[in-house]
Amino acid sequence: MAVQFSEQVEGAGLFGIEPKPREKRQRLLLSEKMIKELFGSTGKIEDIVILHINHCMENSFEFSRVLSAAFQTVIFVGAPYNNLMPPVNDLFISYASIESRDKDISYFYRNGVKCNAFSGEFIDTMHMLIRQAVVTDILPLLEKGQKLLVIEDGGYHYQLFRELEEEYPILKQNMLGAVEQTTSGTVRGHKLAKDMEFWYPHMSVARSDIKMNIESRFIAERVVEELSRFLYGINAFLEFHEVFLVGYGVIGRAIAQLLKGRALDLCVYDINPTVMDVASRDGLVTVSSKDYGGFPTNTILLGNTGVPSVDAHMISCFFAGKGKKLYLASSSSQDTEFKVFLDMTKGKLPFPDNAKLKAIYTSTGVDEYVFTCKDSEGFLVEKSIYLIAKGRPVNFFRTNVISLTNCMIDLIFAEMLLLTSWLCDHPEAEKGLYMLGAEAALEEKFTEAKLLDEWLTLYHFSLEDGRKLLSDSHPAQQILRGLLFRTED
Repeated sequence: MAVQFSEQVEGAGLFGIEPKPREKRQRLLLSEKMIKELFGSTGKIEDIVILHINHCMENSFEFSRVLSAAFQTVIFVGAPYNNLMPPVNDLFISYASIESRDKDISYFYRNGVKCNAFSGEFIDTMHMLIRQAVVTDILPLLEKGQKLLVIEDGGYHYQLFRELEEEYPILKQNMLGAVEQTTSGTVRGHKLAKDMEFWYPHMSVARSDIKMNIESRFIAERVVEELSRFLYGINAFLEFHEVFLVGYGVIGRAIAQLLKGRALDLCVYDINPTVMDVASRDGLVTVSSKDYGGFPTNTILLGNTGVPSVDAHMISCFFAGKGKKLYLASSSSQDTEFKVFLDMTKGKLPFPDNAKLKAIYTSTGVDEYVFTCKDSEGFLVEKSIYLIAKGRPVNFFRTNVISLTNCMIDLIFAEMLLLTSWLCDHPEAEKGLYMLGAEAALEEKFTEAKLLDEWLTLYHFSLEDGRKLLSDSHPAQQILRGLLFRTED
C-alpha cells in the first residue's frame, strides 16, 4: 500500500527547498518495461481475465498493478500468511482473509469489505477465497466469452478447479492456462495432471536458472534474518545450537552457505542420495532418514522441502533424546512442513506415548508447547517444542515485512510475464507442463540471460557479478529439475 510521508531534504533551510509529502512506491521497473514490450501500449486486453494468486504483500500488489496496465480485469487473491490487507483501488479486484483472535475463525474480505466468517485450515482458506473469486467475478466474464489465465504462487487452484469443473463446465471450456512461480506449486499441478487428465497448459518458472541460481540466495538471506529475529524474541539465537536442515535443494544449500563459519553445529538430511552427496562434498554432516541425528542437544530444525519434513518418528526421537528444546521453522512457501505436529496439536493425531502436553505459551509469532516425558533413565522431565511463525514460512509471516524487495522479485515477475505472453500468443497450446529453462521455445522473445542483463542495467547493478551468479548453479541442479517429473512425486 502506498504510504504518505514527508521527505526531509538535507539542507532545505539553506537552499530554501521545502520538504513536500509524496507517495512512495517501490516500482517493478523490469516488469513495467516487459508489459509494454510484450503486450504493447495501444489498449488493454479485454478478452482475457487474470486471476493472480500470491502472497499478501506489497510486491504482489504492485505486480497486480503492472498486470492491470495490460489486462482489463485483474483479480488478486492473497494467501493468508499474515494479516495484511490488499489496497482498495480501481485497478484490480482483491480477495483476502484476516485471522481473528479466535484462531479457528477467519474473515473473508472483497475489496476491503468484510463478507463473512469461516473456519478451516490454510488450504481451506485458500480454496474458499479462490472459489469466491471464481463464482463472484470470473464466471460472469467467462459467460461473456472471456478466457481465464491464472498467475500463481503456490499451485492452490489446481485441485479446486478439478472440483469446480463439473459444477461449472464453462470454467474448463474457457481456461487459457496457468503460470506458476514455485516448485511446490508446480509439483501440485504436475501430480494432478498425472493422476487425472488435465485440460490446459500449466507453465512454470520454478526451475529457471534465475530462480535456482539467483533468487534462492536472496530468499536464504531473508530466511536467516527473520529466523534470527524470531529467536531473539524468545530469548534464543542460532549460535551454540544444532541447526538441522531438512532439504538441501537450492534454498537449503544457500542457507547452509550463509550459516557456515558461525558457532553452531550444522547437519543436513535430504531424501535424494545425490543431493546428500552434494552436502557431504560441501563439508557438512549428513544424517540418515532413520535416526535424524537423535536430537542430542537443543535443536533448530529448518524445513526446506515444500512437503512434510517432520514425521511422528522424528518427534518421538526428540522426546527420547537429551535435547530439551526443539525449534521448528520453515523456509517453504507452503504451510505443510510441520503438518504432522500441527495435527497433533489439533487432536487429529496423538502425541508420542511418553509425552504429555502440559501447557502452551504464545508470544509474537512463536507458540511454545511444553511437555512432560520420561528420559532414558526414567526421570520425569520437561521439554518444549517451539512452532515459529505458526509453521508458515518465516520470511512471509510478519505483517508489513516483505520476503524479497520489489527490485529483486521484479526479475521473477518478468519471467512470469514472459510465460503469460507465450500463453496469450499460443491459445491452442497442448495441455501439459512447460518449464522455463528446460524448453527453448518459451524463450522466443527473451532469453533468461537477456532478462538478467535488462534487470541489472535498469537497477544499475554489476553486470559482471550478476552474470557470474547466474552460472553458479547447485551441483545437482539437473537432478533437482528432474525431481519434478518423478512418478512417485
